[in-house]
Amino acid sequence: MAGISHVLNIAKNALLTHQVSLQVAGHNVANVDTPGYNRQELTLNSALSTPMSYGNIGGGVAAVTIGQKYDKFMTARIMNQNSTLGNLKAQQDSLRVVETIFNETRGLALNDLMSQFWDSWQNLSDNPELSSSRQITIQKAQLLSTYFENLNAEITQGKYDIGISLDTSINDINSMTEQIAELNVDITSTESNLHSANDLRDKRDQILKDVSKLIDIVYFETNTGAYTILLNDGHALVEGCEHWDLSMKNNVLYWHSVTSDGQTFEKELGSGAELGGKIGGLLEVRGNLLENNPDNYLGRLDALANAFVREVNQQHSQGVGLVTFSKTTTSSAQAYDAARLTGTVDATLATTEIPADTLIINNRKVGEIKGGSTSNGLAMTKAHNAVTAINAAVTGVDAKLTTLVAGSAITAAAAGDDGNIISFSINNVSISYTVDSVAPPALNDSDQATFATHLVSAINTAINNYNTDATNPTDVTITAVVGDTTNGGAANSIVLKNTNAGDESNIIIAEINLADQIGLTDGTFNADKTHNTGEVTLFSDQEFTVEAGSDDRYLSHFGWGGGGIGASDTANDGKFTYNYDDGGVASAMQGYKYADELVTDGAGFDIWLYNDDGTLALPNVVTVSIDRAYTLQDVADSINTSLTNAGAAGSWLMANVSNNQLVFTPDTTHEFAFANDTSNFLQVAELNTFFTGHSSGTINVNSILENDLDRIAAGQVNANGLIFNGDNSNALLMTNIQRDENITFTGGSIDTLDGFYNTLIAEIGLTAKTVNQDYEFNNLVITEMNKMRDSVSGVSLDEEMANLIKYQHAYASAAKLISMADEMMETLLNVIR
Repeated sequence: MAGISHVLNIAKNALLTHQVSLQVAGHNVANVDTPGYNRQELTLNSALSTPMSYGNIGGGVAAVTIGQKYDKFMTARIMNQNSTLGNLKAQQDSLRVVETIFNETRGLALNDLMSQFWDSWQNLSDNPELSSSRQITIQKAQLLSTYFENLNAEITQGKYDIGISLDTSINDINSMTEQIAELNVDITSTESNLHSANDLRDKRDQILKDVSKLIDIVYFETNTGAYTILLNDGHALVEGCEHWDLSMKNNVLYWHSVTSDGQTFEKELGSGAELGGKIGGLLEVRGNLLENNPDNYLGRLDALANAFVREVNQQHSQGVGLVTFSKTTTSSAQAYDAARLTGTVDATLATTEIPADTLIINNRKVGEIKGGSTSNGLAMTKAHNAVTAINAAVTGVDAKLTTLVAGSAITAAAAGDDGNIISFSINNVSISYTVDSVAPPALNDSDQATFATHLVSAINTAINNYNTDATNPTDVTITAVVGDTTNGGAANSIVLKNTNAGDESNIIIAEINLADQIGLTDGTFNADKTHNTGEVTLFSDQEFTVEAGSDDRYLSHFGWGGGGIGASDTANDGKFTYNYDDGGVASAMQGYKYADELVTDGAGFDIWLYNDDGTLALPNVVTVSIDRAYTLQDVADSINTSLTNAGAAGSWLMANVSNNQLVFTPDTTHEFAFANDTSNFLQVAELNTFFTGHSSGTINVNSILENDLDRIAAGQVNANGLIFNGDNSNALLMTNIQRDENITFTGGSIDTLDGFYNTLIAEIGLTAKTVNQDYEFNNLVITEMNKMRDSVSGVSLDEEMANLIKYQHAYASAAKLISMADEMMETLLNVIR
């Protein structure tokens, strides 16, 4: 009803409403510096009017709701930009550490130390007989090896420090997602249609902003007001009151979930910048500091050290010092007991390719393995492609084929062939067979199958006789079988193959007198896509893991499916772990760290024997063959047999294997020296070498040289076995390594030593520069975004002060209206009285 009471009611509501407006404005002013705070505003509506005969009389003002000035679009943009900026900032900070590690300050860095090392060999070539020149060479080498080791140690420390930061960030995410889930509950239980939990929403957005700095996320608000937060790949971090945790192992981020029956499930998310945020940036840089990856910074530093050691040792092992070896000498490197796994490629799947990244060995993804047609029942092409792909991926295992040669079907002997002598040689083993075409029908060579069986028997007998002859230094590890269209050979053909799995040694057929009849041809055959057993053999001096999906489908391509591949292999789980105890070769040649450098086809090294007065004990050099050597014991046997054949008495010099190392033991009256190593064995076994080790963390100067400077091989044994103190031939050849442009590095690169390292340094510098530029640009972008967000959601003190004055005047006016209504009421009462 209209009247004085109505005026009083309007005044009262206005007073209370503008009091709330003052409180809201005061709340804004108080939170002007609160991170993530969104400016609040009281929404006002006119109150319901009262109908009168002369029209509706207004009911004053009514407070509706306290809302936020909130820009959802810009907030989402800022969240995304936060992730990008956090990623770049993490990379920037980490790369600063990496740049410091690889700092090339003149006089103190690797380039200069390598130059000083080569200069020391040049100086040694000028004065090879001076101890001072030899001492300088050792000192420069020690400085260089120490610097390599320091680089490795600093990288290890950097990797550790980044790992600590990663653990902290992951724990922060897990804690924050739990808080957001709790806030979801508080917000949904507090809010109604007209009441919004503004401060709780601001707190939730601020936590979400911190999460976005750590990892890429997408989010949306449900109709209940709760947030659902997802990783970019769709895995949930928060949904309503639930949250999920993250963890890291082996530089890979994992998402965890617990099923209704209490089982924990984890899913690999990634290991690099693609994850976004600080975590993605840290993982990206840390990935470049991890072991066993030839493509990253540490891997390429190790590749440099590996190549440096290999090249220097290869040349040093060819030379001789001022003295010969007079005491027991042990190879520094070990031929470790190697795990050996052989599988036959399924011929029914010969043409089926295996997609890239399906096969994973030691966490290294193998490229595409293409298929190919079979050859007489064997998937030779696919086996070759698999070996090539595995080795190209540098997985930490060596993949090998096994050599096989098959002829065409033999021609049955005719009656007139009786008594003909078939002769040829296989790897210098002479084969001779006299054709018999008059024996009883079931036994004569006029039957094709019988003839093939007789020839195969003659081959195997001749090879066996050769191998049992104690004067032959190495065995011919080849066997012959009759082809049957499933074993690589046509029906009734002669099939030759190496007996040791993973032996790629050549099979050499020569001097055939009746090639058309026996189906074989002269030639040297190596393990390629048309000359192998269809098997893939993996060697490793360490335990290794193989994965190929969620089941054994792809493992079965290699005969590795179905369980039982290794003691702990479970059927149909798509993976297995394998080690020496599961199947291996003791003191294997493939157990050497530099095994890929070995040449075991017709190669070897020379040993010169001397009396203790320096005269030759034997007039001629002893050439040791390591042809087809499969184990270190094969090499020791070849050495001892070769010495015996050359006329050395058994006690003059003996070779044996101890602790997976080759040991040379001369008697008290004899000495020896090495020369002309065409097999690279001396370098691989670290005999007469300058360095030990195979990576930046293991490189060291050979302690034998440190303790006896006269053993530095500046010269070489000449063709007559003579050694001259002033010989500098090997030192000069050593200096040529610095300029060699065809050095091969782990991973396949070919360059000079300096060029390879400078490429690494340039890449690190370029990456850091790019990251810095991207960070500066994105920092400007987010600054502008925040300005745009603040123009809507931020608190302006000037604006709030103006509002306070406005609300104050409105409040005062409402109070004045109450006073006026009071006076009107008093006047009315006085009239009535």
